[in-house]
Amino acid sequence: DRLVMGFAVLGVATPVFVLAYILIYFFAMQWKLLPVQGYQPIAEGLWPFVESLILPSFALGVTYMALIARITRASMLEVLAQDYIRTANAKGLATDPLLLLHGLKNASVPIVTVIDIGIALLISGAVIPETVFNIPGLGRLTVDAVLKRDYPVVQGLILVFAAAKVIVNLIIDISYAFLDPRIRY
Repeated sequence: DRLVMGFAVLGVATPVFVLAYILIYFFAMQWKLLPVQGYQPIAEGLWPFVESLILPSFALGVTYMALIARITRASMLEVLAQDYIRTANAKGLATDPLLLLHGLKNASVPIVTVIDIGIALLISGAVIPETVFNIPGLGRLTVDAVLKRDYPVVQGLILVFAAAKVIVNLIIDISYAFLDPRIRY
């Protein structure tokens, strides 16, 4: 528990660009397992495509994985302190069903909310990994369009980002009703 939370704190505290350079140093330069930079389209093969996205995906996802781990722990500790969990435990319910069916299901609303916020941040915050790993993406396109004052491209990208956020919020809001039966629409 302490080790996982230690890594979670480290993951939240480490900026994406620092983690990206650390990953490049070890996995690309020292151990030569993955490419340093660049993007390979899927037309050039599945493995080169996946290989070019491993380091950027990991660098971008570590912060959000750590945040989700911390929120999951806090939410689970709150739910496991409830009376119905102690009652189910006293009646002899096995630990795994108790944690998964009763604990995690009731702790899932805050976790899903944080995942929603994380997706929104991922949509808008991919500029740094795209720049560090030299990947052509919507984040860099947005920055380039703003710098070049290409207003139609900026407007189109804002529309795409807003539509993605609305769709993700809709999916998350609908999932609340499945996760917590007290929530009705």
